[in-house]
Amino acid sequence: MSKVLSKETRPYFKTISGLILNQKETLAKTILDEERFDYSHLGNNRSRLEHLRMKLIHLYGETVSLPPAVSVERLKEWGAEYADIFVSLNIPLDRAIEEVHFYRTKIGIIIKEEAKMQKLDLDTFYELISEFDSVVDTAVLMVSTSYMEKHASNLETAGHEIDELSVPVVPLGDGVGILPMIGDIDTNRAQVLMENALRSSVDLKLDHLILDLSGVPIIDTMVAQKIHQVIQALELIGVKTKISGLRPELALTMTALGVEFNGVTTFSSLHLALQYLGFKREM
Repeated sequence: MSKVLSKETRPYFKTISGLILNQKETLAKTILDEERFDYSHLGNNRSRLEHLRMKLIHLYGETVSLPPAVSVERLKEWGAEYADIFVSLNIPLDRAIEEVHFYRTKIGIIIKEEAKMQKLDLDTFYELISEFDSVVDTAVLMVSTSYMEKHASNLETAGHEIDELSVPVVPLGDGVGILPMIGDIDTNRAQVLMENALRSSVDLKLDHLILDLSGVPIIDTMVAQKIHQVIQALELIGVKTKISGLRPELALTMTALGVEFNGVTTFSSLHLALQYLGFKREM
């Protein structure tokens, strides 16, 4: 946003700013009258969206006469709130941008009519349009940036929640729980594994936790180290760990990697691990 306006142009900007602000309700209603965007299914979010449309028009009228830094900050705040609606309702980014551009056209007509009335020369009219376009471009940038940031954040949160669901601790009663590990384990899932194991063991008041590897297709150094860290951390809070589901190929891989679980009892199947714990209790 340049805001390097000539002395001759500034008064016209003030006039146009006033015209936009005076007509903001009419302009906001225009998008509804033309039925360009049907959001009748949005419920309470519809009124919130309409409020933000009005706010955008107000900002268009206000920011054309404000210092660039102030304009950018206000448009940034508006863009974050506006994008939040579209992301939360899974409405594509191009629809949000289309709405922003819709008002560019309508306000462009206001500027054109005022220029004709004032009989402005071509250079002055071009300067007016260019500065207004700069404001609109900033609004589009803020919406796009906020939309992508919010979308990425939601994906990250969803991924974390999926990871948590994929490594649940299942209580069996009498202080025993199972943590079934299924699928490939990357760095993120390994971290979730540790956090889940510790938190759930405390919450469920476990004495024994069985880490079941039956559903893990492959073990690498990183996974083995993380499992070892989990076992050490659990030991510190008084939880004894057993490992089940060690198929021959997993055992061979871990041996080749030089992975050792000293002091940890391992079993080829979950059934044997449970049988072992039952026998210990009977003793």
